[in-house]
Amino acid sequence: MKMKKIICSLMISVLCFMTAISGVSAANTYDTAKLLDAAEKVKAYYKENGLSDTSYLDDIIAYEALGGEAEDDLDISKFESQIYVTSVGSISKGIIVAKLLKKDPTNLIINGSQVNLVSELENKVDDNGCFGAYEGNNIDIWGLLALETVSSSKTELVANHISNDINPDGGFWNFGWKQENPDDPYSWVIDTDSKLSTCDVTGWGIEALSIAGKNKYSSTIQKAIQYLRDNQNDGFGYSANPNTQACAVEGLSVYNRELLLNGDYDKNNKNPIDVLLSFQNTDKGNFWYYELGEDNDYATQDAARALGTIINGSVIYKAKGSGNPDKPLVKEEPKTEPTTPAEPKKDTTPTQTTTSAQTDKKATAVKTGDDTNVIIYVSLSMMSAGLFLVLKKEYERAH
Repeated sequence: MKMKKIICSLMISVLCFMTAISGVSAANTYDTAKLLDAAEKVKAYYKENGLSDTSYLDDIIAYEALGGEAEDDLDISKFESQIYVTSVGSISKGIIVAKLLKKDPTNLIINGSQVNLVSELENKVDDNGCFGAYEGNNIDIWGLLALETVSSSKTELVANHISNDINPDGGFWNFGWKQENPDDPYSWVIDTDSKLSTCDVTGWGIEALSIAGKNKYSSTIQKAIQYLRDNQNDGFGYSANPNTQACAVEGLSVYNRELLLNGDYDKNNKNPIDVLLSFQNTDKGNFWYYELGEDNDYATQDAARALGTIINGSVIYKAKGSGNPDKPLVKEEPKTEPTTPAEPKKDTTPTQTTTSAQTDKKATAVKTGDDTNVIIYVSLSMMSAGLFLVLKKEYERAH
């Protein structure tokens, strides 16, 4: 019985050692070089063309996500005038931008008056963590993103509300629209009876809840991810477009960038990042929506923010100043050999002729990587088998 224990213990030790040394760490399968090149092009586009009046705050968020510093590279003189204190969405983006620009969101001058945007936003949160009965998930989510940047005490309340307010199909939603008068083409109003799940809002929701508490809101996030999978064809949503693709990819990246880069969300042999990049005007750097070559401000800012998020992590962490779990992706610099070889040391040992067999042996000895691991694994397997036979014979002699 004692010998059996010895044999088992030795076998387990050898197998554990084999397992430990034979593991090979997986590298990202996605070619991040083209991702980084695309990001540099759109960043250069912003530097050349500046901020759009139609998406001013969003452009700043996108540029900062790309790793830029808007206060150094762009004209931000219109920042305060672009914030509308009556709008939850505008206040939310104003807070995020203020933090990114290293301004105090509790002390801004808007339309000649001193405004505390944080208080303005927090005061709009009701007891259920909602920003209003007729705002929708999309507005609640942007409100949550803003609260996260300032570590507001109301962050958890709003996050709980959003997590519980997900649609049964697993999607986050915004309100639909209805035409009150069929004869009046301008009579469209928000339909508060229709809560339409969209991949865009779902991507935002995954990002916001991942930051608020990836483990706490795990079940809700998984439902949202499954919704994206269920609505993925060539791209996410009914038809591939840069806006929806960008929002979905951004959320998935914040939840787990490695899964995205390593093909966990590939569909039809396409990585979702490549679907997004297919909408870039490679000559100008911006993104098109309807046709190649078109200048589209909204497509550009959504896509730029998504690319920046994959590369640098969520821009919300940048605004907050801490907590980012993702290290920035960087280009690998090619290794260069030294131009001046080191002076060889004098060899005092007798000259020895090297045979071809010895040369082959040396060449094999310096190989590294998977081949080395395989050789070691096979060798240890043989050692393990030999050890077992030896111990077995000893056991038989003893009995």
